[in-house]
Amino acid sequence: MIKINKADFLNLKTLLIDGVTTKGKFKNKQIVKALEENGSIKNGKKTAKVRYIHLVKDSNVFSFLNHHNYKISTINEIDSYIKVMFNTTTSRDIIQEKTSDTKAKQSPSLKGLYVASLEDIAIKIDDDEVVNIVPQNGMGYFLFHTQKIEVFEDTIIVGVENYQVVWFAKRYSEFFQNKKVLFVVINPYMLKWIEDIPNEYIHFGDYDLAGVSIYINKILPRLKKAKKHSMFIPENIEELLEKSDNFKLFTNQQRYKNITSTDKEVNNLI
Repeated sequence: MIKINKADFLNLKTLLIDGVTTKGKFKNKQIVKALEENGSIKNGKKTAKVRYIHLVKDSNVFSFLNHHNYKISTINEIDSYIKVMFNTTTSRDIIQEKTSDTKAKQSPSLKGLYVASLEDIAIKIDDDEVVNIVPQNGMGYFLFHTQKIEVFEDTIIVGVENYQVVWFAKRYSEFFQNKKVLFVVINPYMLKWIEDIPNEYIHFGDYDLAGVSIYINKILPRLKKAKKHSMFIPENIEELLEKSDNFKLFTNQQRYKNITSTDKEVNNLI
């Protein structure tokens, strides 16, 4: 998938409105090449330093955007996309309204653990202080990286890929009934932290090939001390994947097509 930054979205908007712009304005030259190949533009006047490009068919520009997972069909939707995607507080639910790729916008990585729970859970800080993690809808807890953070053995660590699961943990309680779980956002510090955790670990990630790859290649190698580990896969996963009908996302993840797992259930998902 071709990544488009804010400046290049504005360049596309100029092209659509004015019918002309210059090649040099585009940071990502793949965009210009793709627009040429699908008949969106044609080359115009060329000077010693500037090559103009002219709009041929605006619908082809939107076809290009849709082909690369951007849900944009009008000029106004370009403005809406810029407002949403380049806002640091936008959640992934809103992002998915604008793009078929929930990974199109990276969440900020915090130096520490960002956690939540479904019931009161005690965590030991710096060997002696015990802190209670209390379920709070719409918020989570942040434990700073300079602290020594320990959880009790009966707590199951559930690794998640985005902060929204932590903010609204109660939405997922039906999947973890009768389990004492601590949701932890996957970030560089968390990956280091789980190397020394003997607790059971459950991966609660995205159900696409990239998500499976994170579990196999980033998580599993660090769980040498964990007494048990697994990837949570809903019983109706096939039905859910059919409903999502996101063939473009699958085709854009072909680099993961040869991944395999020693876990039979994970292999079935692949």
